[in-house]
Amino acid sequence: MTDTFRDYVDCTDLLDDREALDRFYDEHGYLYLRGVLDRGLVRTAAKQMLAGLIALGHAARGTSLEKLAIESFEAVDEVAMHDYVKYDDLWRHPSSFKVWEQVFGEPVFVFKSTTIRYYPSAAGVAEPSFLTPLHQDGFYIGPNKDFRTAWIPLLPTTHRTGGVALADGSHRRGPREHVVTENFRRFGHPVRGIPAEEFGADEQLLFSPMEPGDVLVFHAFTCHKSVPNTSVGPARMRMSMDTRIQPASSHRGFNSLTPWPDSAKDSSKGILSKITGTPTVIE
Repeated sequence: MTDTFRDYVDCTDLLDDREALDRFYDEHGYLYLRGVLDRGLVRTAAKQMLAGLIALGHAARGTSLEKLAIESFEAVDEVAMHDYVKYDDLWRHPSSFKVWEQVFGEPVFVFKSTTIRYYPSAAGVAEPSFLTPLHQDGFYIGPNKDFRTAWIPLLPTTHRTGGVALADGSHRRGPREHVVTENFRRFGHPVRGIPAEEFGADEQLLFSPMEPGDVLVFHAFTCHKSVPNTSVGPARMRMSMDTRIQPASSHRGFNSLTPWPDSAKDSSKGILSKITGTPTVIE
C-alpha cells in the first residue's frame, strides 16, 4: 500500500441506475457523490461550527470561515462543540433523506451519533496524533455491519488541507486485525489501527479534493484514514462531519441510538467507547 493517491471515481451519474450503483459499490466499497446535498444546509453547519469555536474562545469574533484558524484541535472542548452544530438538520433533512434512500435503494435510519472535526494546519508535524490511523468503522460499530459511513466536508478540501483516504475494494476481505497504535491518540489514550502489512499491493489509497455538498459514502469494512492538513500560505482549516446510515429495517445498536456527546461524557467507558459510543472491553 502506498500514500500516492488516485482520485475517487465520481458516481453521481449512477444514482438513477440502481444496478450500476450497486455494482460499483459492491466492487469498490464506496460511492463519491458530487453536489448532491443542499449547499445552504452544509454552509449553515459550517457557520455553526465557527460560532462554537468563537464562543469557546478559540477564534476571534468577526472571523470568517475563509480566514478561520485555530491553535489546536485538542485544546477545544469536543463535547461542548456538539452543542453548537445542529447536524441533524442536515442529515435528516428531506433532501438529504432522498439521497440516502437513493444510495441504499430502501428506507433508511440515520445514526444519532455524529463526529465533528475542525483540524487546523499541522504543517511541519510528521503526523498529528489526533488523526485517525487506517481502520474499519465496522471494527468499532455494531452489532450489525450493514451501515454505511457518510463523510462530508464543510469547507472545500484539497490535497493540502487533507480529508479522508480510503483503500479501493478493501471491504471485500472483511474485518481485519486492529492493533494499538501509539502514534495516534484520543483523550490521551492510544487508539487501534490496521498494520500496514495487512494491505495488499493492489489496495491503493484514493483521495480527491471535495466541495461542500459532496458526500463520500463507504462500507463498514472499507479501510480508511485521515489525510493530514499541511496547508500553508495561507493555512486553511479542514472542517468536516461524518455519521452512519443503515437500512431502516435493521437492528439499531447503541451507537445508532446514542448521541456522541452522551457517550463521551460517560467516565465509565473506555477510549473506544468514547470515540464510537459502542460499549467494548477492547482497549
